[in-house]
Amino acid sequence: MDDTTDSEFLPPEELQALLPGFRIDPEPLGTTAMSRVYRAADARLHDRKVAVKVMAGSLAAFPGFRKRFLREIELMAGLDHPHIMFVVAAAGPDDRLLYLVMPQAEGDLRARLAMGAMEPAAAARVIAQVASALDYAHDRGVAHRDVKPANILFGAGDHVYLSDFGVAKHAVGEDLTRVGDSIGTRRYTAPEVYSAAKRAAGSDSGVDRSGDVYSLGAVLFHCLTGQRPFDRTDDAIVARVQEEGPAPSVAEIRPDLPAEFDAIAAKAMSRDRADRYRTCGELARAFEQAVARAEDGPAKPGRVRRPGRLALAGALAAGLALGGGLSFLAFGPELRDSTGDGVVAGAVDPTAAPVTGDDQVERAPRAGECLTADEDRYVVVACDSEAAAKRVYRVVTDPEDPNPAQPDHDDAAWEACGHEGVEFDYYWADSAVREGREWEPETDRIYYFLCYQRL
Repeated sequence: MDDTTDSEFLPPEELQALLPGFRIDPEPLGTTAMSRVYRAADARLHDRKVAVKVMAGSLAAFPGFRKRFLREIELMAGLDHPHIMFVVAAAGPDDRLLYLVMPQAEGDLRARLAMGAMEPAAAARVIAQVASALDYAHDRGVAHRDVKPANILFGAGDHVYLSDFGVAKHAVGEDLTRVGDSIGTRRYTAPEVYSAAKRAAGSDSGVDRSGDVYSLGAVLFHCLTGQRPFDRTDDAIVARVQEEGPAPSVAEIRPDLPAEFDAIAAKAMSRDRADRYRTCGELARAFEQAVARAEDGPAKPGRVRRPGRLALAGALAAGLALGGGLSFLAFGPELRDSTGDGVVAGAVDPTAAPVTGDDQVERAPRAGECLTADEDRYVVVACDSEAAAKRVYRVVTDPEDPNPAQPDHDDAAWEACGHEGVEFDYYWADSAVREGREWEPETDRIYYFLCYQRL
């Protein structure tokens, strides 16, 4: 709900009188500055559940707003696709009440994401259905321009519908938004689409198509992370960050996910539209294939690729103490060796600045950071550096060991690094490595696993 007053909408009893074929629930489902949506039953179709969208009376008096609402009806009625919400009944140009009747959805993606991030396979199913709807619309010259979770509805069996074509534009029709208007929803809308003032000089269907690609990438980001894009950025500067900064990083929020997912979302949300996917379907296919590759990864511990312990004889002698010390890396204020002898030279201060540019820092990595190909020591580099060879997606300290008799810890590594189906490598350290002797299952313990993927 927003601050729209009830006086801008007809009272329920008057609304009911104007729509006698529908039994309308007096309590609205939701209200925006332009419209209100009610649950209803279609008495002519055996009380089929529908949703009635009604335009605010104060806006219906203005020709421009009337024209926009009627354009939405026209566009939805003209797009016959299984994943585009369809029209059951609607107002005509001369009707006093502007309304649109649609099937009643069982929920929307916004409510689903309020419960947290989705599993990648579930996200792929949603993205594929929305992409199919958008490509169909684009091929017919219609750009949606407001793709976001609230406009992605669920029917029976998680069938997806794309809804709300209120700011959509037809390539050969009049753009009913005015110079200075905001189009779409800031954190999901491409910067070149959001500001009508910047687009006043003209646009084409290709620009609009790429704008919807951006928005679908933003929805994918939200599905994978459980957070809106730029959610941690202040509203006052989010526009500048979108226009000038890099795309938001999935890896910063979900380092446990495959790095490929991050790359796909970043490509879709590139600030340069020429770098985005050409179509929404191309984006959806790239993500579906990435999910399939992740799911086709190690099916059991025996298939895990494992380079083994870091060869650190020289480094240990030099004082890096990677055996037990890394069990404390970046996870608290006490960066101390487990023997109590002092601060671990190889551990990283949680407040240390990220490694950028061509810098290289010899220290323990955080999740989300990248390493060089050096197998004898940890050398942290920027992930966009040419020297980056591995990306750490998880660090697990003091892990459970389901098979203590196993000296190479394959089963424990699978539990720590591989249960989400990703193909991975890992390093480990344990008390036997630290003391340079054979593993004793009854007395020794694992200090950490460092889970990574090769770039």
